[in-house]
Amino acid sequence: MLRVAKNKKTTVIEELAQIVTFHVGQEEFGLDISAITEAIRPLPVTALPRMPKFVEGVINLRGIIMPVVDLRKRFGLSEIRNDPRKMRMIIIRGALTGRGGPQKLLALVVDSVREVVHVPLRQIESAPAAATGAQAGFIGGVAKVMDRLIIIIDITRILSGEERTALAEADHVHP
Repeated sequence: MLRVAKNKKTTVIEELAQIVTFHVGQEEFGLDISAITEAIRPLPVTALPRMPKFVEGVINLRGIIMPVVDLRKRFGLSEIRNDPRKMRMIIIRGALTGRGGPQKLLALVVDSVREVVHVPLRQIESAPAAATGAQAGFIGGVAKVMDRLIIIIDITRILSGEERTALAEADHVHP
């Protein structure tokens, strides 16, 4: 997305990222809007055996079976009593890919969805060195929006290779 700012003598064009912001615990996270198909109220989850602890199971959304990842558990945050009025599932594409086929969908459980913000790319910095290890490799950057810092998630790195394999195996069990 481009924003054009005009004054009497100059025209400035800058690229903007459209980021959907949401809360997990006390922190504010963001995902590029192009990765999100929709945000919904949580659906009933069917548990799957032998999955990583943060994989809640699968849901059936209009005939599409998809895995559910609880981001609070994925990020190693303590559990809280959920507020069903605020909790949401964000349906994303790009975290899982089918065998040569279309991108498969994944549901992320978050505490609440906040808003869509338009952030100039110059206001998004790379992830700090401390946030690039194996446990936090999913952090794609940090956006500065007024007095807020939004942790940008790189959805292609939200799951490790082993976790993708486990979910792919589960997909074969639950077509």
